[in-house]
Amino acid sequence: MEKHKEKDGSLKAVLLAAGIFILLLFSVMAAILLGSSDLSPETVFAVLKLKLFGIENEEIPKNAVYIIWNLRLPRALLAIAAGGGLAVCGVAMQAITQNVLADPYILGVSSGATAMVSFLYFLGGVFVRISVFTQVGAFIGAVLAMVLVYFVGVVKGGSSSTRLVLAGMAISIVFNACSHFFIALSNEQATRSITMWTMGSLAEARWGNLPYPLLASLAGLLFFAGNARAYNLISLGDETAVSMGVHTAKVKKWTMLMVAFVTGILVASCGIIGLVGFVIPHVVRILVGANHRKLVPISFLVGCVFLVWMDVAARLVMAPQELPIGIFTAFCGGPFFVWLLYRQNQSANE
Repeated sequence: MEKHKEKDGSLKAVLLAAGIFILLLFSVMAAILLGSSDLSPETVFAVLKLKLFGIENEEIPKNAVYIIWNLRLPRALLAIAAGGGLAVCGVAMQAITQNVLADPYILGVSSGATAMVSFLYFLGGVFVRISVFTQVGAFIGAVLAMVLVYFVGVVKGGSSSTRLVLAGMAISIVFNACSHFFIALSNEQATRSITMWTMGSLAEARWGNLPYPLLASLAGLLFFAGNARAYNLISLGDETAVSMGVHTAKVKKWTMLMVAFVTGILVASCGIIGLVGFVIPHVVRILVGANHRKLVPISFLVGCVFLVWMDVAARLVMAPQELPIGIFTAFCGGPFFVWLLYRQNQSANE
């Protein structure tokens, strides 16, 4: 009977994943079609056939190829990388910390990246005129934060996830102070640019800078999915996990390093996009339960769909002006966060 229920649950999870994947394909097509420049579905398909299969069409407008292939499609792919990557990083952090409020930025990666970007905008000149400097600087700041958290949080003989999280909070305070210092010394334009960067944007997405976030996101998905059994057992308690053969200290350490690595690359590519790694795991947990074999891949797909549509909203709400994508993730994630706290309070009172 239990095996039958397990098979039935697995079948439902597969069907749900297939449905979300189809929705993702539709979402990508919508993201390519929608924008400040009006393009027909026929034009979109004609450009895709030209670029993917070499089928030429003389009726394609000259600017359509550039808009569709060089601007909108890379943005949609970066949204997939960022949304999926942050979602599975959130799942992993909530699993190993056994904290429902954990997210990918809990290790101080975002604070380190922000501090370095603030420093570059304070310097000005070539460091902000060429976007690659900002991206490399953000990644260096994220890695620096990760290294500091690791050395502060790890003690001889191992370390607890709680100690590493506390180290992340302490390092974040230091880096936030550095960010505020550089912002206070910067001019008005630099301050505005830093503020916009901290709210996230996919505007810099191009084919040349897509491989890193896509590969990092895929690596995170495979790593976390491969450790799904360990996460399931850790959620029952470290003692139970150890008795079942899980090396909890090793799993937690490598999970945190992978989270920091993936998050660092994503932050460097598109700034700080908040609440994705916190909200999406909770939404999917409500749909499929706490089994990480289902939770990790479906969270990845839902994160992809979610961020693709958030980017569409960021481009359309005040078109042709673009808003930071973090505004829309906050609008969606904030109310859910309040509802989650209310639900926990209700459960505690019952």
